[in-house]
This record gives sequence, C-alpha cells and structure tokens, in this order.
Amino acid sequence: MASDIAAIDTAGDKTPPNPIPAGAMPVKMSGGMGANRENAEMASPTPSAALAAVAAPNGGYSAPACAAADDDLPGTASGDLFSPRSRHEMANVFQPVLRSFMLPIAVFYVVVIVPDFLWSPFATALAMSIQALGTAAVALLCHRHLRRRDVGFGALELIGGLILVLIYANCCKLLAVDFKPPNLTYFLILLIVTAAIAISIRLIVAICTLALVTMLAAAYAMGLETLTYYAFASLAAAVAAAGTAISTRMAVLGALRARATAEHLRHNAEEQAGCDPLTGLPNRLRFAAILHEAAGDGTNLHVAAVGLERFALVKDLYGYSLGDALVLEASRRILSCCAPEDKLVRLATAEFALVIPRPLDAQALSRLGRSICDVLHAPFDLSGTSVSVTASIGFSHYPTDAENPLRVYEQASHALYRAKRSARGGMVVFSPEHERERRRIVELEQAIRNADFDREISVVFQPQYDMTGGRTDGFEALARWQSPVLGAVSPAEFVSVAERAGLMEQLTAAVLRKALAEAVAWPDHIGLSVNLSALDLMSRSSMDNIVKAVESGTIAAHRLVFEITETVMMRDFLHVRDVLFKLADLGCRIALDDFGSGYSSFAYIHRFPLHRVKTDRSFVLRLKDEEEIGRGILKTIADLCANLGVECLAEGVETERDLRLVEEAGVRRIQGYYFGRPMQASEIPGYLASEGRFAKGAAGRA
Repeated sequence: MASDIAAIDTAGDKTPPNPIPAGAMPVKMSGGMGANRENAEMASPTPSAALAAVAAPNGGYSAPACAAADDDLPGTASGDLFSPRSRHEMANVFQPVLRSFMLPIAVFYVVVIVPDFLWSPFATALAMSIQALGTAAVALLCHRHLRRRDVGFGALELIGGLILVLIYANCCKLLAVDFKPPNLTYFLILLIVTAAIAISIRLIVAICTLALVTMLAAAYAMGLETLTYYAFASLAAAVAAAGTAISTRMAVLGALRARATAEHLRHNAEEQAGCDPLTGLPNRLRFAAILHEAAGDGTNLHVAAVGLERFALVKDLYGYSLGDALVLEASRRILSCCAPEDKLVRLATAEFALVIPRPLDAQALSRLGRSICDVLHAPFDLSGTSVSVTASIGFSHYPTDAENPLRVYEQASHALYRAKRSARGGMVVFSPEHERERRRIVELEQAIRNADFDREISVVFQPQYDMTGGRTDGFEALARWQSPVLGAVSPAEFVSVAERAGLMEQLTAAVLRKALAEAVAWPDHIGLSVNLSALDLMSRSSMDNIVKAVESGTIAAHRLVFEITETVMMRDFLHVRDVLFKLADLGCRIALDDFGSGYSSFAYIHRFPLHRVKTDRSFVLRLKDEEEIGRGILKTIADLCANLGVECLAEGVETERDLRLVEEAGVRRIQGYYFGRPMQASEIPGYLASEGRFAKGAAGRA
C-alpha cells in the first residue's frame, strides 16, 4: 500500500518509511518487528540515566520513568487494604460467598414451617410461619439481586446485616414461643453464620454481641445450670466464629494481595515494554497512546518523523557501542531543540518521532526543523572518535492533514521519504498538493472508476510450498489491472486508489470470483489464498458477498484462506474479530499477512481465529546482509507460532541460500520466486506436474 512506508537509516536508500504500530509489540522488531540489534541494547549500562544526564541541561525534559514505583499503584499493591479500591475488590470476592448462602437460608425457613404446624398450636405456628416465609422471601430477593448486579461493599454489608437480623429475629421468636434451653443453640449457630457471611468486622461484632447477650440473658433466666452450660458453649462458639472469620478474611486478603501483585507486575512490564531500553524514551508500543493523548482534547499538533542517515555505516565501521552512544547523543540534541511539552519517541534504530502539541506557524515550524537538522549534522565526538551523520525530517499537522493521529504520522513519514529522496539532510512539510502525486492519483482514480473489472482485472497465482509434505499446498491470488487508458498498473498503486474511491468491494468480488473459478480445477489438497482489505471487513455488503461466495460451494470452505494485514486487524478490533470468527465458523482459514511490517504483536494473535502467520518479506531479504539477525528473527517468529498452534509461512524466498536459512529457522511453509513467480492459471497444471524437483532438493538437504 502506498501508505505503508518505512524509514530506512542507510545512506542513499529510497525505500519509503513503515507506518507506526498502534498495538502491543512484545517482540521488538526493526522496521516493524524483529529480535534485532535493539535487543542487544537491553544490556547497555544505565541507559535511562545516561539520557537523563544529557537531557537535563534542557530543563524541559527528563527521561520517562519506564516502570512505576511500588507505591504508585493504588490499593493492595501499596499495602492499603482499606482503600476504596481494596473495598471494591473485597466486595467482588464476598459477593458470590454471600449469594451462595441465600438459597440454603430460604430453603431452611420454608422447610421449618412444616414442624411448626405439627408441634405448635395453630395461631403460634401461623405467626412463626409468616416470619419464616418473610425471611425466605427476603433471602430469595437478595440472591436474585446479588446474581444480577455488581454490588458494592456498603450494599453487601447492608444485605448481610439484613439477613442476619432476620435470622436473629427468628431465633428470638422461637425462644419466645418455646422458652427452653435447647432453643438457645440457634444463637450459637448464628455466630458461625455471621462469621462466614458478614463482610465487615463491625457487622460481625454487632451481630455476635447481640446474639451472645440475648442468649446469655435467656440462659440466666432459665437457671444457673443453664447459664453455666451456655457460657462455656458460647465461649467455644465465639472461638469457632473468630477462627472462621479470620481464616475467611485471610484467604480473601491473600487473594487480593496476589491479584494486586499480579497487576503491579503487569503494570511494570507494560511500562518497561513501552520504554526504549537504550535511551529511556517511549518506543513504538507507547507511540500510539502518546499521539492519541496529545490529540484527545482536539489540540492542534504537529508530528515529525526524524531519520538519521549513514547511521548503519557508522555502526558497521565503529561497532555497536559507538552506535549506542551516537543514538544517545542524537536524542539529547533533538531534545535540546524542543519545548518542555514536546514528546520524543524512538521508533527504530535511527528513527524518531516528535509529537509537538503546540501551535506553530510556518516560520516557526521551519525554524524547528532546520535547528534539528543542524544539530544532527554537527560532528559527534564520541569517546575520542569524531563521526558525522546527516538527518532528514518530515512534518505533518493534525487535524489539517488528517483526522486520525496515526494517519498524520504516516503522512509525516511520507514527507520524510520525500526529504530523503529530494532534499537529503533537510526538511519537508507534508502537502497533498505535490503536483506529480496529485496528477497521478487523479488519473488513477478516474480510470478505476470507469474500469470494467470483469474485463480489465485478471488474477495470477503464486505457489505456497509445504516443505514438510514436499508439495505445493496452496496458491495466493494476486490482482492485476490492465487499463485500456493507463496500461499495466501496479497493485501498489491501484489497490490504494480503489480503497480511496470506495471500489474495494467490487475489486475484491471480481478477484474472488475469478480465483474460485480457476481453483475448481485444482487438486483437493491445494488451497486458495485471497487478500481482504480493511474496507472489505468493515463493509457489510462486501462481507455478505464474500460469505455467499464461500457458501456457494465452488470449492470446499477449508481450502479457502483469507489473508489480512496487521493494519486491518487494528482498524476496528472488535468488529474485525467478529467478522473473522464468522468466516472461520464457515470453515475458512485466516492468515495474518506481512507480519512484522506493522503492529507486530503476538498479544493480539491469540484473540483472532488465525491459522497462519506470514512473515514480511523484508526478513528474508535481511538474510542477505545480516544472516544471523535475520535468521534469529525468523526463528523467534516460528517458535512463537508453534507455541500458539498456528502455521508460519516465510515470504520472499528467492534463492537456495534463502531457503536453507529459512528452513534452519524452523519455517516449513515457503512462498517466493524460488518456488515460482506469479503465474497464469493455465500454467498451474504444468507447474504442479514438475514440482517434484523441489521435493528432491529438500531430500538432498536433509
């Protein structure tokens, strides 16, 4: 996609920059993802302190805290077991306990009505039955209330007190009707029940005191022998009640402490995961949150993408340690040009983003950009070594250029790409009025609006090879557009224009229809992969068409694989997840395409019905220059996929060496020019007939 642009820190590279992820990234990866050089930075000594030391002279910025202190967390994490939060958590634990007592209490007071009428005069039995039925009714109402609602601490205390008072009243009623020593036993039982269901100490003390005083007063009236007996019995019951209360509350408080500790650890882990280990700056994980927070109140803001050039050359010549020192010094220099409220984020090895939540006119923006470029162009004296790099910067404005803050950064990245291409070492402010781009977009949009997709859109197929089975197990359908006006148009151009023009539904329908018609003739073990865009998943009519195509039975549903990108997954998380589950329920398979080019988050993968993860082709390309790092990245992805029970497919395999390294990383499904370029449907039978050569090659390597 045209918007999927990635900043590259090597000199002379004309590759546009990648969009910034908006999700979690537990596995830190370069250019979107990868257990790369930045993992080695974890061992750098006191990185946050180093940046804080160099940033302090600015007076407007200090390195962000990567983890909250222990006393930063409320509730039990800081030891305050009586805070509102702790009371709320205690209420959550006690609510099911109290609810579980309501039904037995109701049943008991319904059952005791029968012996009341058997052994007591009618008038007495009637009075006692009315009171018992009232208690049972209240218990049932409380049970219903506790089942349907999230009840607070105070309400639970009130409900528990109400039930206990009703039980106490029934005990007193029984004693008044039949004033005999055995009936005093019910007060002892009330002590145990109170200790079990009362949420607060004050309620326990109040009810137990009331029950003991009543029981002992009645025992005194019955005689010294009875008083002596029940005095000792009450002592035993009080000890039992105290033990019950203490053990219950210790268990509850232990659960609360464990929950708070887990939350505290999770909070710290999230804080540290969102912090660059070398500089102490926020990283990609936190960037989206910073952007949305800055734009949340409608404030105008500028976003800058800053790229260091020739950094890779410096790192290769002088080593990683000096490269780290260069990044730290570059961070300090950028911060020295910023206001206190500006936020600097490290996105990649030599790429930064700057969020500027303050109004700047054109001249002030130009001065800021020029000052950043100037301070980064000045020689760096690092441990006695003088090195020089250049820097380019691209600016975009929210909400003028886009209403989505993340989209604003993509535009800033595009401006950075333009700066590297046409004004290396300078700055470019994003403008949608770039004449060449505007003309091209207009003519593409006009042509695609007038296009006859059934006639002009064709489909080619690229094989996907299963190394374990030694055969091709699928083809990916790829759209091609031969315009009678513009000629052959690259998918990188016409797909984005079709999305902008609202024509993705028609384009996807044409591609799916043509691909299914060809797949009918394939062997049953061969699947068909079709790409879906964000607009396809967000459009009800488009999804209805896709579901109808699946249900038509042209090919078995399990042979269909729908591929989506990480950006699509995060467009509307809940909606996309629901749509994908619907497709999965039909028997289709779901693949995550270009993993590592966007959000790169295994934290989200388990929340989607994914069957396959396709690594971004850049990881295989990286094998040519950085074999160990590239293989390590692929192995990390393959291992994580295996742990999650999903297939891993590597794209971009072009040579025998690529294949060997990918296999060594543990990837068993391959797609790339080594196994076949995109081909016409008529070429597939011949390809399948000759694919045995791949299996022989694999056997030879084994």
